[in-house]
Amino acid sequence: MRGGFHRAQRLSLTMARPRSKDKEMALLRSAVKIIATQGLRASTMMIARLAGVAEGTLFLYFPTKDVLLSAVFEHLLQDLEAGLGAPAAGVSSRQTAQFLWNRYIDWGAANPDAYSTMNQLLASDRLSAGQLRRVETLYAFPDLQACRRRFAGLTDREALALSDATEKAIADTTVRLAMTRPQHAEAYKMAGFDMLWAAVTRGAEPPGLNPRAQRP
Repeated sequence: MRGGFHRAQRLSLTMARPRSKDKEMALLRSAVKIIATQGLRASTMMIARLAGVAEGTLFLYFPTKDVLLSAVFEHLLQDLEAGLGAPAAGVSSRQTAQFLWNRYIDWGAANPDAYSTMNQLLASDRLSAGQLRRVETLYAFPDLQACRRRFAGLTDREALALSDATEKAIADTTVRLAMTRPQHAEAYKMAGFDMLWAAVTRGAEPPGLNPRAQRP
C-alpha cells in the first residue's frame, strides 16, 4: 500500500506541476557530482538538496531512480559526443583513433565528475540496450577491431573483454596524470595511446581509412 501511495503521489506531482528546463539541468548536474563521489547508491535526497530543490521536485522530473540514472547517462553521452567531434577526412584508422583518444582524455581531465559517473554507469546494469549500442557505435572502428590481437587460449569474446579492460585502465591512468600534471598532459596522451595501440593490436596499420572520419 505504501509503495502504491508513493507512486500515485509522484504521478500526481508529474501531472500537476509545470516543468522547468533549468531545474531539470540542475538536477542532472547535481546527480553527476553526487554519484562521482558517493556512487550509484547515492540518495535522491542528497541529489535534490545539492540542486536546491525538494526531493518531491526531483520525482516530478524523474519518477524513479532508474529513470534519473538513464537521463544522467544520456546527458553525459551527449556531452561526450560533442566533445569528441569528428576526425578529419582522409586519415588512417590509427590517426582517427589517436584523435578520438586525445579528445576523450581531454574531456575526462576537464570533467572528472562526469568521467567518473559515466564509467560507474557503464559498469552497472542500469543502462538500456539502446544506450549500450550507442556507446559501442561511438567507438566502433571495424578495421581497427580486425587488427586486435588474438590471444592464445582465449575466445574472441574473452580477448575483447581483456582488451576493453586494458583500454579502460590505460585511459583512467592517463586522465588522472593529465589532471595532476597538466604541464605534461600532451606527453601523457601520446604515451598512453602508444601503449594502448601496442597492447590491443597486432602492431600493424589496419587497411583503408576509417569510415567514421568526417567527409568533406
